[in-house]
Amino acid sequence: MNKIIIVGSAGSPNIAIRIVKINETLNIPVIICIHFTGSAMETFANHIALETGQDVIVVKKPTELKGAIYLPEGSKDLVFMAENIVNSIETESKIHPSISKLFQSLVKYGSKDTTIIVLGGLGDDGKEYAKMLKDKGVRFIIEKSPRFPYLPQNIAKELEARYENLEIEKIADVVKYLNGKR
Repeated sequence: MNKIIIVGSAGSPNIAIRIVKINETLNIPVIICIHFTGSAMETFANHIALETGQDVIVVKKPTELKGAIYLPEGSKDLVFMAENIVNSIETESKIHPSISKLFQSLVKYGSKDTTIIVLGGLGDDGKEYAKMLKDKGVRFIIEKSPRFPYLPQNIAKELEARYENLEIEKIADVVKYLNGKR
């Protein structure tokens, strides 16, 4: 099953919404892992649903993936428990949801059917697992010209130029294409 994972930090919540606002029902799972304070996650989920018309699921227990958008419960990290099952868990991460914790759990299950979209942000969360995921066939798309380039640049360095660098509109086209492939 194709799945899309969108990660980011500062400046990326509205960009993520633009990417999933494809004017058709999602047939594939889209996981959004953007750094947020715990209290803002439910509001963000509601905002995504209103803006996109998509089903948005805030994961609070082991959840099987289907055509919808998934966010972790506030102040928790989203992790893969099986190829198509995710859960929100408490960890010692400094930032929630942690891209590193998500990527670490994906190392076991990532494949050519997984596309990771890296949006703007600060820091280097997730970079230590990027190369391992790429070596497993995971496709990486990095936002071209993000407002905050540090997160994408730090992950891109680990990928050794083995990624696609696309504008937001082109990334949305990829989501629409993958959604149609099922």
